Amino acid sequence: MVHAIENLTALVTRLVASGTHPRLAGWDLLVVDVLEARPVSGYADLLSRHVGGRLELAVPSERVADLPPGTVIRLRAKLAGGRAMAEKRPPPGLFVAEPPH
Repeated sequence: MVHAIENLTALVTRLVASGTHPRLAGWDLLVVDVLEARPVSGYADLLSRHVGGRLELAVPSERVADLPPGTVIRLRAKLAGGRAMAEKRPPPGLFVAEPPH
């Protein structure tokens, strides 16, 4: 039996595109450019390798409704089943969307 690694990474991303997630009800699938990444104390960091690249990221739909491309999103995410997923219920202040200037 394979055990999942407890992991979490703080990311700063820029939204490229978004749409309804094809398999997870209530989630959107975003395409983001990863601008920065930091390890979260006590967790393995499995997403920092994407800095400077593009990543598909599942995010609860209510958090990203109507965000335009170019929005900078600061959040924490994990790798689960080979897919990047934002925290479903992040602590206050740990999911922030900044509209493009």
